[in-house]
Amino acid sequence: MGSARASFFAAARLLITTSAVAQPTLTDPGLAVEMVASGLSAPTTMAFLARNDILVLQKNDGRVRRVLNGVLQSAPVLDVAVDNTSERGLLGIAINTQTPPMVFLYYSESSDPDGDGLPDTTNGAPLGNRVYRYTWNATTARLENRQLLLDLPVSPGPNHDGGVLLLGPPAGLAGDGRPLYAVIGDQNRTGQLENFPAAAAPDDTAVILRVQQDGSPDPGNPFLPYCSVTTSKTCSTNTDCPGETCVTQVSRYYAYGVRNSFGLTIDPVTDDLWDTENGPANYDEVNRVPPGFNSGWQQIMGPDARDPQGTGDLFHIPGAGETYSDPELSWLGTIAPTAILFPVGSALGPAYDNVALVGDFNNGQIYRLPLNSTRDGFDFSAFPSLQDLVADSATERDQVLLATGFGPASGGVVDLKLGPDGAVYVLSIGDGTIRRIRPVSPTPSVTLTRTPTRTPTRTPTPGPTPSSTATPVLTATPAPTSTRTSTPGPTVTATPTTIHVGDLDGASNNLGKFWSATVAITVHTAQHSLVAGALVTGSWSGGASGSASCTTGAAGTCSVTSPSIRKNLQSVTWTVSGVSSGGLVYQPAATVRASRSPGDRRRSARRLSRLLQGKRECEAGDGLGTARARAARNGRRAAPGRRSTRARRAKRR
Repeated sequence: MGSARASFFAAARLLITTSAVAQPTLTDPGLAVEMVASGLSAPTTMAFLARNDILVLQKNDGRVRRVLNGVLQSAPVLDVAVDNTSERGLLGIAINTQTPPMVFLYYSESSDPDGDGLPDTTNGAPLGNRVYRYTWNATTARLENRQLLLDLPVSPGPNHDGGVLLLGPPAGLAGDGRPLYAVIGDQNRTGQLENFPAAAAPDDTAVILRVQQDGSPDPGNPFLPYCSVTTSKTCSTNTDCPGETCVTQVSRYYAYGVRNSFGLTIDPVTDDLWDTENGPANYDEVNRVPPGFNSGWQQIMGPDARDPQGTGDLFHIPGAGETYSDPELSWLGTIAPTAILFPVGSALGPAYDNVALVGDFNNGQIYRLPLNSTRDGFDFSAFPSLQDLVADSATERDQVLLATGFGPASGGVVDLKLGPDGAVYVLSIGDGTIRRIRPVSPTPSVTLTRTPTRTPTRTPTPGPTPSSTATPVLTATPAPTSTRTSTPGPTVTATPTTIHVGDLDGASNNLGKFWSATVAITVHTAQHSLVAGALVTGSWSGGASGSASCTTGAAGTCSVTSPSIRKNLQSVTWTVSGVSSGGLVYQPAATVRASRSPGDRRRSARRLSRLLQGKRECEAGDGLGTARARAARNGRRAAPGRRSTRARRAKRR
């Protein structure tokens, strides 16, 4: 990280047994923090296998630990030989959604010092920063079938190793076939990728790589191989460049000029990649990262206007053009930003749908950064001192503080993940804990479930907001079967027969210039019997408009459709306003209670993923009375272009 601060992970070895576990505090009184698991040794990152099932990496001992239902399992699921000098170690994890899941790991692999093939307590010789793919064996609870995907530099180091892995877009629950992102820092080198134009050719340092899940270059990457001398000539092999070298490795790159990063994520609304970047003595950064992005290191850190060098000093990969732009936010005083997360559709509520959360290592804090309307930067209109996009002091920095106290001062937040329950999970390296940020009062939870027979790309989308009448409200009280008076000899009164929405299923279909969204509604009685002849009413919002209704058939199901939705709309919402059937009483709250029984499915809305022939499908929320049919159009989203003019401060030489 630089001489101005301690090495990012260097102190973590001694903290676990000596640090007291403090209770974090939040600035939002509507949220609470609770412990999920403790006893981890120098954890660096985590990923969900399923609800209440988390894999956690331990940096120094090379062990992948499993936290199942809040209990840290005694046996690791994998134990690998790592070099843990400085920032090296077991550093990155991503899990896809195929069956069985593939688990991707990034670690600083070392040799076996005693040659016995067993885990060691001492470091061997560092072999490389490597990305491997494993298969999860649910029967043995082990990671198996290791395959090498990327073999990246590990020297001179020993810091600036990066290590974050990400599948997507979108972030979090990427389906099989989605590209794999990996970031490596500069390894303390000074080559062209560190923006010294006359220095060593690209060498897989200071880059964000994007590859397919077999390690081959993603076909949508921005850079083409070129001849090392005749740089305007593209090539496939050295034979295409007589007397020169074909620089093929650039075909795996997505961005470059990255000093050191511990945070990658994708905005599930725009599919844009974002990162955090650690500066030397000053200017840590948050960046939106379009394809081909040059982050500026070692010539520019922080805003260009505050740096003596300019864009004319940068190295431009041939054919890419000028791709630098200023950070979306910088901190003058270093905080060591780590994980970044967009909690869209989380249980934290709609107030968090348009913010980015960023954790830091130095202070154990989490920041809430408000997004602008186009989600390509931040809106600090409520914070005048941040409108120059630089936090120049701790006072300016803490104007957007959400939480503090996550870990001791010598080792704080290292990962943020949106859990399948909609809560935000926080991993702290210093005290070896996982905590969860959730609403104080009971609220509808967001449950992201995997479809066994398909592997679409899925991310959470905003769940419905409870209203006073139209939308079912979560209650923790079991559905009563009788009412009792407080007088001796209770009087039992039969509860009227009730109905509720037992399930909502959403699907979308590409129609060329438009797309359509369909929601199927199933109505149940309190005893989970299907109800025929029930009139279901509701309304469309979020781009579609108008009311809609349908009457259930013999199977207790009917559907409503919004046709001809414009392609530029990414989602629409249909909200149940009422259900009527003869003398039966519609109880919105009973939907949530009943959904805990086998007859109902309580699954919240989420983003749809493209399936065959342009169709996309989701399992939308049921008990909340809303189906969010979020649909991307057929085919991949167009790559984002260069960043906004507002963010650029190019200087003329």
